[in-house]
Amino acid sequence: MFKTAAHAAFLPGEAFEGVGLRPPLDPSYAMRRMRLPTGVTMAFTWRPGSGLPVLFLTANRTTRRIFDFVLARLDLPNPVLAPDYRGLGESDAPEGSLFRLEEHREDLVALTRALGWKRFAVVGQATGGTLALMLATRLSEGVVAVAAGDPAIGLRDDVFALFLDQVERHDRGFATRAEALAETPFREAWSETVAEHWLDTALMACPDGRLRWRYDVAGITETQRALTAGFWGDIAVAQPTLLFGGEHCTVIGEAAMRRAQAAIPQARLEVLAGANHRLTQDNPAGFAALVRDFLAKECATVAF
Repeated sequence: MFKTAAHAAFLPGEAFEGVGLRPPLDPSYAMRRMRLPTGVTMAFTWRPGSGLPVLFLTANRTTRRIFDFVLARLDLPNPVLAPDYRGLGESDAPEGSLFRLEEHREDLVALTRALGWKRFAVVGQATGGTLALMLATRLSEGVVAVAAGDPAIGLRDDVFALFLDQVERHDRGFATRAEALAETPFREAWSETVAEHWLDTALMACPDGRLRWRYDVAGITETQRALTAGFWGDIAVAQPTLLFGGEHCTVIGEAAMRRAQAAIPQARLEVLAGANHRLTQDNPAGFAALVRDFLAKECATVAF
């Protein structure tokens, strides 16, 4: 595997009370948080290790915990980091926050710099795939490889309209976990274990007795609106790149993936079997296999 010096004892930031460690992750992982120069206190899943660090970026209106099953399958010896964006999951949203893609990107730059990362690989899903490409553009010398699943750029109007309708309904909250699961988009391919884990990690109990998702409604809406812009002209990725989409994706689609490949000619294009748009939960084993093979090939000789 792509190893360098070990930093096994390093635990960044501080521990905090929140959604704790649970299967499928083992005790080698830790839940941490850190105050960043951007003003955000960012929560993240962390595992120390030896090798090229790997950053995992989640989708909008989900949390970092959608990567738990992928991380368990990958079982990388490398340092692993999976953060919640500002206003999402267990990261805060400072008063007056903006939630454009640029703010999320700069939070990630601040976080990787605070960790002392000089060179690292990035793996992202959906909005996380978009941010992975933006980060690779922003840190052309630091990001050495990018794996982007279903990157969302120039998102269709009908997809955004459906998002708005769902968020408005969900903002009222849910009476039961079963109701929340029934309202979860793209859940059809999930195992029962994945579905229960999603409810355990993504729902929170509110003072009115209702259950709601762990996100700032205005924040995720601003982020989603930003994804409707066609900003491929601002993406300049020269690094080794893996682009992959769900076999049955109803959000991105083959034409959009071909557009992404045209913008990144060196990219390898793959399909994740059996998946819709929630790739890490639809087929975590397949997601892990694609990423493992890509990183092993592209990062085997990388040093920093």
